Amino acid sequence: MSLDVSAIAVTMLAAAKGVVGETWPATQTYFESETKIFAERFASIAKLRADGLITEFRAKRHIQFQKESWETMLLAVAGLNQIMVEEALNAALAAVSDVVNAAMGFALL
Repeated sequence: MSLDVSAIAVTMLAAAKGVVGETWPATQTYFESETKIFAERFASIAKLRADGLITEFRAKRHIQFQKESWETMLLAVAGLNQIMVEEALNAALAAVSDVVNAAMGFALL
């Protein structure tokens, strides 16, 4: 199963926007950029896994690294607080977890 990167990015963005609320105008550009990158990473990781080039453990490590990268960028650049960033990221990932996990064949998210 391949992943629709655009659909995943749109779904993640909508979920994150719902958490960020009134700070959305100041952070929208950052969220748009990061959700697109994250969605592309999902597709890349799924392909690596399907090709047998990485283990389930390694795939999960890749996702953890991406989450930390996204959090760091938003905290540093957008001036959001830690709780809001974590909630937005968790909402974005939860919104696509079924699709991503099905494509991976295991619970990546």
